[in-house]
Amino acid sequence: MTDFKALSPLECAERLLEVKKPLVVMHQRPDGDTVGSGAALCKILERLGKKVYYTCADEIPSRLKFLTEGLEFTDNYEGLEAVSIDVASPSQLGSLEGKLFPILMLDHHAKGTPFADNFIIPDASSAGEVLYRVVLELEKMGKITPDKELASLLYASISSDTGGFIFSSAKEGTHLAAARLISLGIDSAEINRLLFNSKSIEQIKAEGATAACLKTALSGRVSYALISKKMREELSLPFSAFECSIDVVRALEGIECCFVIKETDDNKFKASLRSSGKNVADIAARHGGGGHIRAAGCAVEADSIEEAAEILIKELSEI
Repeated sequence: MTDFKALSPLECAERLLEVKKPLVVMHQRPDGDTVGSGAALCKILERLGKKVYYTCADEIPSRLKFLTEGLEFTDNYEGLEAVSIDVASPSQLGSLEGKLFPILMLDHHAKGTPFADNFIIPDASSAGEVLYRVVLELEKMGKITPDKELASLLYASISSDTGGFIFSSAKEGTHLAAARLISLGIDSAEINRLLFNSKSIEQIKAEGATAACLKTALSGRVSYALISKKMREELSLPFSAFECSIDVVRALEGIECCFVIKETDDNKFKASLRSSGKNVADIAARHGGGGHIRAAGCAVEADSIEEAAEILIKELSEI
């Protein structure tokens, strides 16, 4: 196995200065953290005088496209130097795995498989907070001056992955970083509205469908929902509409853990797990996934979505 170097924020900043033709890489099924931090990284590299492109295995959800305005997407990687952000393992590259090989990765997941020299802060709230540390180094070096545009993207990244600063991952340093970003003149209220309170009719229907199929297990300590391919087809809803279905399931009072399993168009079972304190990252790791102690994801090998649920319930019963 290749030994990759763990970098300090200063070393990471220096590496970014050395990149000549950058390609910013976001993880598959992009969320607000990878899109916000990826867009912020694009802006940083632009301000360092570089021509920048970004890429992702999946289309950016419509609710997050306000973050990528003015950025240039490409699926032609020849001659470009890939820098990934919020990507914990090669598998999170999705269909891009094996097609491009990042030379640098920035991340905040406790469970993952480093695949390049990296700057990782496992207890950081978000990839946005990790990138903020690098921004501070570039600022000290006199290479960039954070402004409203950059601050808005970093704030969106951090807010998205902390649920609007309500998750336990939002610690003192997270709030201090957010305060500094707000001081640069951003409209934090509007950013949060767009992230959390601006939804398409498809997404609202998907959340309703998720609530309608909500179930509990282990004497009410676990809540879950199964989103099958057949169900999506009957409702005429795309896979992407169920992006935030885990937020519906986790809202049930009295639970300790929850999960959503979504069947993909190619009949794979993608699971998102959340907890109020239990270590669900270890469970995700058993299935080749990863994440944080209280928030993780994986793909479960099973013959049916019901069997996949039974597997996770059994594993959750052990913790």
